[in-house]
Order: sequence, then C-alpha cells, then structure tokens
Amino acid sequence: MPNFYDDWLKMYDKSQYEISQSRKKIDEEELEWVDTVQDHKAALMISPETGFRTWGTTTMTSEIPPGARTGQHKHGEESILIVRGTGYSIVDNIRYDWHPYSVLGIPFGAVHQHFNIGDETVRMVHILTPHLEHWCGLSRFIQLEEKGMIGREPDVEVSPDGFNAEGTRIVLHREDAPRARGENDGVPIPSASSIAALGDFDPEHPLILGDLAGMGKLPEGFHHGGGRGASYQSARSEANGFKNVETEISSILSDEPFAYGGMHAHMEAHLYCTAGHGYTLVGEEKVHWKPGTAWWVPGPQTPHRHVNESDEHSEMVRIAFGIRYFFERAAKREFPYLYLSPRQAVLEANKQGAGRR
Repeated sequence: MPNFYDDWLKMYDKSQYEISQSRKKIDEEELEWVDTVQDHKAALMISPETGFRTWGTTTMTSEIPPGARTGQHKHGEESILIVRGTGYSIVDNIRYDWHPYSVLGIPFGAVHQHFNIGDETVRMVHILTPHLEHWCGLSRFIQLEEKGMIGREPDVEVSPDGFNAEGTRIVLHREDAPRARGENDGVPIPSASSIAALGDFDPEHPLILGDLAGMGKLPEGFHHGGGRGASYQSARSEANGFKNVETEISSILSDEPFAYGGMHAHMEAHLYCTAGHGYTLVGEEKVHWKPGTAWWVPGPQTPHRHVNESDEHSEMVRIAFGIRYFFERAAKREFPYLYLSPRQAVLEANKQGAGRR
C-alpha cells in the first residue's frame, strides 16, 4: 500500500513535469489590467495566477495617471522599478523622489504610497513574494487608504540622499548606480589562456561555480557585455545600502547588437525587457522577448542564454529573490550554479586572436 515516502520519491519528477507545463513568458499585449483599491491600473506578469509555476514569487506592473496617487498600504518586502514617469513615494512618512529607472526597496511592513507629479502616466514594475509569504503564514496586506487624486500634497520630510533614518537605502537612481562593466567600459576581453585556465566548457563537463558568488571567479566582461548595464540591489548582501532579504532588482543586463551572453544554469530568476528584441534559450525552448515582455527561468538548473537579435543594445531587468540564495547555499553540492560557455564577444575575440598567431 502506498505511503508518504512513496510520494516523496516522486516529488522531484512531479515538480519537473509541472515546470515543463508552465507558462514561460508574458507579453505586454497579453496583460489583464484591473482596477483595485490600491492601484488605478494593475496587471500581474509572472505569477501563479497567470500560469507560471514560480517559487511563490510575483512580478507585476501598475500605472498611475498624471496628478493621481495610489492607495496607502503595507505588506511584505517589495522592490520597484520606475519604467517611466516622474513622482515620489512616501515610505514611513518620508518622501523619496524618483524618475525613470530609479529603483525602490520597500522594507517588510513599511507603510508606503506613490504619487505621480509629472505630465505622463507612471509605469512601475513590482517584485513581491505574496504566495511564498502565505505558505509561511506571513502574508498580510493592510489597506490604510484607497487610491485617488493628489489634491494637496502631503507635508512630510524629504530624504536628501535616498536613505531612511535607520541607514537603509529606499531609492537609487540609475545615474547613481554602479555600472555593470563590459569591454565597452575599457575592460579587456578575456584572453584564450584565461578562459582555458577556468576549465572545459562542455555541456557534459560544465564549470561548477557553486553559487552566484562563484561568478566572481570569471574574468570581467565574460558573461555579458555592452557596458550599459546598472547594478542595483542584492538580497544576499547590502549592495548600495539596500537591505533587501526577500526581493531584488539586481541589475540591468545589456548586450551589443546581434550578440549573446554566456550559457549558464542556476536557481529561479525573472526578467523584463526594456530595449531590444531577441530570445532566451531556456533548455531546448526559444522564449522570444521584446520591450514589455516578462519571462521566467525556472530552477534549479535550467541551462539558458540570452540572445540579442536587434540592431540596438538590449536591456533586460534582472529580478531574483532571497529564497534563491538560501537554496544556493544549502543545495549547491546537488544543484550548483553551472557555467557552460562564455558570451559571443569572448569567443569571437579569442578566435580572431588565434587566427593572428
């Protein structure tokens, strides 16, 4: 007679089947917009409700009309990217101004509200973990005020530097964020000898990095190029003064026209395209993207690489969650971060170098 252990033996295969049947991307025109007490217009992107088999993680988007404000509420930790528009957020009674490509980190339980003071509609991308928090008995949304028009602006203190009184960063602007370096920033393309020293790049014998920290073993400019990216948050370290634990908008990744990044495999990640068009090879499947597309790379070890098929630099927002790093540390012997091949510019440069010798 079957028992609980028989079920446990089948769990991994069951999860892999569910992942294989899951949705992998959602395009802008597929979004189902709703009006809520919090938002004038909101839509889920990558979430269990939209057919993704995530780890209880969610990426959504919202809009605020000119002269309007969201509701005021509090809940678990959240990261926010401003895609377009100008305004400010009040977080625990302190004002933080923002503009396109500013990133916010909302601490767990912080009371917050967003205001559009510009002439165009604000678009935000939100990163949350409501389903994971619910599984742990922690998900609690408390609505304090419904959305509406601004009327009289609140008289509150304005943060001069993006930090709160406890020394936690709440907002970081793209122009103040460290740049993700590539060869266009003057970083030389790694030599053939430095690549060889790392070991074989064979899908049957990948480079085992262990976890994301292992990426530090790779030469500069090895994974992505472009020199146009920006580094924002990290849920495993206090990068740029953020103290995120659950959510992160880690960076903007950029590749040159008609280039592709390195093939690698790791835990779950979400991505969102803001420029260029192309595809991500996820396992054997091509997941095509364009501006407004959000797509999902499942864990625990799905090989993938990003390919820019456009004649402009691609830009994609890299999104991850703290649960990923917890399991990277715990399970890296069984499910390590893998690197299978370097990016195109590295391969081409070394091929040309070999031809000159």
